[in-house]
Amino acid sequence: MSKVKCDHCHLEFSDDVMIHDGEYRFCCNGCRGIFHLLKDEGLESFYSKMGSTTLSPPAEQFEASSNFDTPAFSERFVTTTKEGLSQVSLVIEGIHCAACVWLNEKALHKMEGVIEAHINYTNNKARITWNPADVKLSA
Repeated sequence: MSKVKCDHCHLEFSDDVMIHDGEYRFCCNGCRGIFHLLKDEGLESFYSKMGSTTLSPPAEQFEASSNFDTPAFSERFVTTTKEGLSQVSLVIEGIHCAACVWLNEKALHKMEGVIEAHINYTNNKARITWNPADVKLSA
């Protein structure tokens, strides 16, 4: 059986194990879901920025943590701007390329309550400014 590339991550698998979705092929439902999310949000230019880069699955699975919303976390890591907005710097693991930076920034900017999001590709540090009345950091 011939190998084909996943239309999201570009990893190659035998066509008989791929998830067929119209003209598209995906190695898993995660890639299929992200592909359709990007397409539905008008962010499909991610793939032109990604070029022929092959993504690899994360070494560990991370879940959003409500610990981000605790007073102890806020006191230590979150600052308040003069406008009353919250700001934090976080390290984002798994940044592979400039397309990852672009995608993460675009996704953050689309979130209600996020005022600014900037990711430094060289150190994977994200600086996020948000209105705590509209969104929690854990989101």
